[in-house]
Amino acid sequence: MITMKMIKKLVVWVIFLGVVINSNAQDVQFTANAPKVVEVGEQFQVQFSVNAKASNFIAPELKDFNLLMGPSTSQQSYVSYDGSGKVSQVFTLSYVYVFEAVKPGKFMVGPAEVTVGGKKYKSNSFTIEVIKGAGGGSSGTQQQQQQSSSGSNEQVTGNDEVFIRLLLDKRSVYQGEYLTASVKLYTKLGISSVGRISPSLSGFFTQEVDIPQPSLVKENVNGQIYHTAILKKVILIPQRSGSLKIDGISMDCIVQRTVKSRSRGFFDDFFGPDVQEQKVTLKTLPVSINVKPLPANKPESFNGAVGKFSFNATIDKNSVKTNDAITLKLTVNGSGNLKLIESPKVGFPTDFDTYDPKISQATAAQSGDINGSKTFEYLIIPRNAGSYKIPAINFSYFDPSAGLYKTISSHDMDIEVAKGDNVQSATVVTGLSKEDVKFIGKDILFIKTSNFDFVRVGEYFFGSVLFYLILAISLLAFAGIIIWRRSVIKQNSNVALMRNRKADKFATKRLKQSKVHMLANEKEKFYDELLKAIWGYLSDKLNIPQSDLSRDTAIDMLNQRNVDEATVKQFIELVDNCEFARYAPGATSDSINHDYQKTIELITKLQQKLK
Repeated sequence: MITMKMIKKLVVWVIFLGVVINSNAQDVQFTANAPKVVEVGEQFQVQFSVNAKASNFIAPELKDFNLLMGPSTSQQSYVSYDGSGKVSQVFTLSYVYVFEAVKPGKFMVGPAEVTVGGKKYKSNSFTIEVIKGAGGGSSGTQQQQQQSSSGSNEQVTGNDEVFIRLLLDKRSVYQGEYLTASVKLYTKLGISSVGRISPSLSGFFTQEVDIPQPSLVKENVNGQIYHTAILKKVILIPQRSGSLKIDGISMDCIVQRTVKSRSRGFFDDFFGPDVQEQKVTLKTLPVSINVKPLPANKPESFNGAVGKFSFNATIDKNSVKTNDAITLKLTVNGSGNLKLIESPKVGFPTDFDTYDPKISQATAAQSGDINGSKTFEYLIIPRNAGSYKIPAINFSYFDPSAGLYKTISSHDMDIEVAKGDNVQSATVVTGLSKEDVKFIGKDILFIKTSNFDFVRVGEYFFGSVLFYLILAISLLAFAGIIIWRRSVIKQNSNVALMRNRKADKFATKRLKQSKVHMLANEKEKFYDELLKAIWGYLSDKLNIPQSDLSRDTAIDMLNQRNVDEATVKQFIELVDNCEFARYAPGATSDSINHDYQKTIELITKLQQKLK
């Protein structure tokens, strides 16, 4: 008889065997960790770690440093469970040394060696830079920091204790080519908190790069050691050519300073020095980026794609019956301004009903690159039997590394359409647009089978009282329609007036749609509708086509219409926040609802001022 105790023992053994098998199957990793930079006289730690039981450890030669302690060994072992129920054993064996730096210079340290399961493994090699420190190096003042960065993509303001830099991987790009901007912190002091970084990036499409939790790393800056960390990284895509300026980025942080009291006693030494927190505002210098216009010899199929891409066009069926749906899928893969790419032009046969494409995209911003894919999915329906062809589809993009336009063409797609069941024959007038297609095979009316009303002989409707009454009402109605129609024509001739009146209805419609997406927690669609509501409202109110409406144009027109500065500022901040939040991760329902209410408030204010 199987008891509950036996079942528990069996489960324990199964888990144990799974742990043993999984731990034996994992790859052996042997790594070395050491600081990149230290000062003369500083003590530092070098650690070698292997994720398996090892023997015969052979340390590398470190003759340029004084050995103070080591090697001391330690090991950790624990069982890990992931969300799928997989069980694994994590094991780490560490060898730790403590050294003292004795002379300045850069010293290369070779790999260590261990034996695992009879096989030898080597760690990574590494370099340690030893500097003279604050007493023997350069002064490290703000001026020297600026001079040291004059030949790089860095701008610095601050003091010699804490400052930030704006790092750009490129200073000259083509319109539509992306570059990466990073905000990096340098400090000698303890940092208890940092404030929000909100750069002003007018003229750029932006996408923030996910970075791990900032951790401080030692770096040598003009002979002094600073603890550094990347606080923010953003990918920028310039939307116009010329010299674009990034204003100075400011940031507040709370630093910790050591304060020595005038009289110190035994307990002061025992508990350590006093620490005082102080708020510091850091700011980078403005930086300009040269944005080159795209060459003039653009292919006809070029639609704004800049980067390196591949292109593929497929249909799910080559043989169908009339009125059966076919799916045409156009896929762009690669690295570049994927979110700004529009659908390539497709030459559909005249006899096909087509619909706007369903657009889906999957992009990721990692390590300063935007990679992914964008898909345009068309639904097409053939209405008549025959042999049809979708000609080759061309996709053109500009490759900034080569400085050339490149075109990728798909193959022709042949489609055989057979006559479907219960489909009435019809003659189609070809050579016209879909709206102009005329069916001329339906000229036989059906036979009327309902009851008839009979009239007595000698009785006529013409000349009766009812006839004259209807005639009088018709004449009055006709005169009223003419007067109303003239009024409508007069109003319609005033395009600006009509657009002004329709602005409220357009904005209300968009806001209702955005609320639907908000309730469905569809963040990206919500912000798309919110931006369409704002820009569509301004386009109608200011009588400017949306294609000609930009941030600068809107600001100028609002100022000309005497809109107060606070409302203009609210418009700028709301648009920036919506464009940022549309693709930024981590937007909460509270922030989405806040942006929705702010949009209603902005349109209400503009309605009062733009009459």
